[in-house]
Amino acid sequence: MTGFAPAQPPWDGFVVIPGMPNGHSHAFQRALVGMGERVEETPNFWSWRALMYRLAAVIGPDEMELLATLAYLEMLQAGFTSVAEFLYLHHGPDGRPGVAMAEAVVRAARRVGIRLRLVPAYYERGGFEAALDPVQKMRFVHHSIDAFEDYLRALGGVPLGVAAHSIRAVCPASLERLGELAVRLGDGLFHIHVAEQRLEVEESRRFYGAGPIAMLDQLGLVTPHLQAVHGTHADRAERRLLVERGANLVLCPTTEAYLADGIFPAVEYLDRGGSWAVGTDANVARDAVSELRLLEYGQRLCSGQRSNLAGRSGIGTRLWQDAARGGARAVGFPVGVLEPGAFADLVMLEDPCLLTGGDPDLDLDAFLIGGSRETIARVYVGGRLRSGSGIPNEQVSLRADAGRLIGWLRERMFERPGSP
Repeated sequence: MTGFAPAQPPWDGFVVIPGMPNGHSHAFQRALVGMGERVEETPNFWSWRALMYRLAAVIGPDEMELLATLAYLEMLQAGFTSVAEFLYLHHGPDGRPGVAMAEAVVRAARRVGIRLRLVPAYYERGGFEAALDPVQKMRFVHHSIDAFEDYLRALGGVPLGVAAHSIRAVCPASLERLGELAVRLGDGLFHIHVAEQRLEVEESRRFYGAGPIAMLDQLGLVTPHLQAVHGTHADRAERRLLVERGANLVLCPTTEAYLADGIFPAVEYLDRGGSWAVGTDANVARDAVSELRLLEYGQRLCSGQRSNLAGRSGIGTRLWQDAARGGARAVGFPVGVLEPGAFADLVMLEDPCLLTGGDPDLDLDAFLIGGSRETIARVYVGGRLRSGSGIPNEQVSLRADAGRLIGWLRERMFERPGSP
């Protein structure tokens, strides 16, 4: 447990653990929480996506900054100290290219003090054989890899990764070039949504004769640089490929449940030594421990057995440790451990007696099973207090502003074109 073991002194009565890196976020989707839950509205992922596109169509830089500020503050309060922001909402509401949307995300992260890895995503087609949706064309698409590279270079000074949105949205030749671009401009971080939906897997096999991860492997992209987001419907051979090639898997259990994607078979993957992280994706929840809890509970519901992902030290220590280390790979920073040379990104849990009755061997198990953001007393990023006692109380006005914005956005989503 070197680099992880919870520390007691100098904070008597508290347990200190590494902050959790968030391996995958779309901050703007915070505005969709609660929408599309009536039976006739969005019965599956694809109809939900149409709703999301309505939101994407009306968000400008100011709206993006406030939504990201709210989402990042909530992440900090719930134990996430760094975040990989997978950004495909690039251009302005009028379609004009530029970096204003990306810069809004950067300002939001700086405002709340979360450590940011910006991961711009390349997007070039609407599907394997589908034309671009108007929103995709206006807001997401760069017209060439060269134009995308210029966009990345215009963000100089911001820690970057490089993403392809998915194999359905990016052709094989472009995927190869993006992998090279990730090495040159993205600290070797190559992120991609992969095998999230069964339909994507079926179409990949029809068009390429292989599942999405196997197809990426044929292109030489399943490497330690790869951050494979979701992987829900990867087959056994593809899951083995991820382990053998040293790739990192980014699971988003809450979003995968929210979108009815499915449950990743995590027991087999972890037992093989697979590297993994957690992310908040659609940001319907922004809570580190709830992602880990749902990961375990999903396995219980499938297997009919308890403690599927537990190790010798229990379940809390294993899951927090593994996710923090894999999360460090996803964000590309020296985080996720308590050891010399790592950033001092720390989460301080309140008196564990409230959960365990004073048994230190149960601290992390109790936090995972019964804890929440209320169990977190303080959060530090780079040794600076970012959440907890001593933080200026600006949150009331921020939340009020964000609430008004979300209401305004939801009204605009359903305005008719040309309406005032």
